[in-house]
Amino acid sequence: MKMEQLIVQYLYSNKKVTLQDMGTFIIASDVNIPLDNEKDSILPEDYIQFTYDPKAPVDEGLITYIIANTRKIKPLATSDLESFIMLNKQFLNIGKPLVLEGIGTLQKSQTGIYNFVQAGTSHVLLAETPKVVTEKIIEKVSFATPQKDKSSNKSKIAVLGLLGILLLSAAALGIYFATKKGNTTITTTDDIPKETIANITTDTVKSVNLKDSIKATISVPMIVNTADSNTFYIVEKEYSTLALATKRIAQLKSYGDKAILVTKDSITYKIKIGFKKALTDTLRVKDSVASQYGTKGKSYIEMP
Repeated sequence: MKMEQLIVQYLYSNKKVTLQDMGTFIIASDVNIPLDNEKDSILPEDYIQFTYDPKAPVDEGLITYIIANTRKIKPLATSDLESFIMLNKQFLNIGKPLVLEGIGTLQKSQTGIYNFVQAGTSHVLLAETPKVVTEKIIEKVSFATPQKDKSSNKSKIAVLGLLGILLLSAAALGIYFATKKGNTTITTTDDIPKETIANITTDTVKSVNLKDSIKATISVPMIVNTADSNTFYIVEKEYSTLALATKRIAQLKSYGDKAILVTKDSITYKIKIGFKKALTDTLRVKDSVASQYGTKGKSYIEMP
């Protein structure tokens, strides 16, 4: 079940749901939306109210509902909800509305306030058909020691030797690229397949390093910066893993931003955006970038 559907179903059953740092939806107490209907119902006007609150707290009841319906542990359920809210706040900042089918539409005004337009009909999610569980046939286990095949042992030794040579070659290439001088710029344009970026999840980000992420995801082009026509850069934020930085820069690219990913030590990754403006505009541009992407206190100026 998608996060949007979970939010809608929780609101129908609880009459109230809060989205952190956005606001609260409330259904009138005299409205009863049957969750077992086979089709949507017409919603009277002004029966769903939204109160804008940029300091709205976490809705623990919603997190509990997500856990019960997805069978995820609390940290994962909380992370999924935070990612959903963060991504849609970014879309609202660039003028893209948040549509919750069965609740309504949120649109950010020029004054920075979220305006709400109620949906005309409810959206009841029918129960999903449970998967058929088949009984696995348990084969008889033999504890007899199989006869060793000498020719098979020789083949295994040859394969292990070949794997050892390949690993040594890969290690040598890794050392060569790691000791290369100068900044390494990782371009994130059309060279990175969309399906690769989609496979980088919160779980995989926690245990990935530079070598493994390059080997397990994509072959990222490494280009040394030899010329720079920008007046200055605004570093949007620093990231501790390549996977997390790659996922973030893909989001910025979807907004139309020409951002680049840079690393000096393969430990810290910086996403920065170049500007050809007067140096007197640096502070104004930095504050604008920090405000747009919610990185106040983390963005800073960097000269070419």
